[in-house]
Amino acid sequence: MNDPWKEARSAYEQIPVPDELEFAVASAVRAGNRRRSRRRAVHRGLTAAVASCACFVLLVNASPTFAQAVSNVPVLGSLARVFTVEEYTVEDREHLIDVRLPALDMEGDTDLEQRINTEIQTRIDQVLQEAEDRARETKAAFVATGGDPDEFMPIIISVDYEIKCQNDQYLSFIITKTEILASAYSEYYAYNIDLQAGKKLTLKDVLGPDYMELANEAVREGIAQRSQDPDNIYFEPGEGGFESIDEDQTFYLNQAGNAVVVFEKYEIAPGYMGMQEFEIPLPTAAD
Repeated sequence: MNDPWKEARSAYEQIPVPDELEFAVASAVRAGNRRRSRRRAVHRGLTAAVASCACFVLLVNASPTFAQAVSNVPVLGSLARVFTVEEYTVEDREHLIDVRLPALDMEGDTDLEQRINTEIQTRIDQVLQEAEDRARETKAAFVATGGDPDEFMPIIISVDYEIKCQNDQYLSFIITKTEILASAYSEYYAYNIDLQAGKKLTLKDVLGPDYMELANEAVREGIAQRSQDPDNIYFEPGEGGFESIDEDQTFYLNQAGNAVVVFEKYEIAPGYMGMQEFEIPLPTAAD
């Protein structure tokens, strides 16, 4: 007998949708599927440790697909791996929260592993709490101005991650928190690790002492090239436009090992331009 849950999931995963609607559509489909199957949401009322362990064990035991995925998690030179330690959905009248949270497992360096995992858990707990507070405040304001509580559109909050680079020397992954009400807004948290040195990487570590000049030149050249398309608009310097990267500029390493600096939506360009990324080739020995 065909499994309707697997069929629905397969059909959903093949549906192309616009970027800003992707999570909203996915959430709606998943919500419908959940009504046809037993609910397995893990609620944040549990402590982080219990939720993480319980959810991981549940998924490994209950889902052959998840168990297979976990068994195939890439081990980076036997030094580190990133895996989904917590995955849950919370849905009510105020918000729909969908979380897939990563954890780092490093061989022989439990201190760095613990610091990064604690930072991830603390940071995501904070941004989720702030988003939930905004959802309650938004609904209260909606009702206070005469809105029908049953007509309030829940705020949609998503947390997910993506591995950007993995090899024997570097591990780079980025966590994305997206919040959707009238429009979508995302925040990005990057983790770049030197596996050989056992430390977090800075842009200076990757590009050298002239990292700001190299990055600024690459961004300016990228903006100039993209601006040749009349549909691409960037803010002017002095009017919110790009002037220089920050010392703690968000970046990740791509599979080529090059640094990619990230600017969030609205940071250097209008919202319709979305997140802006600029690749910075590594300096050669001659440089």
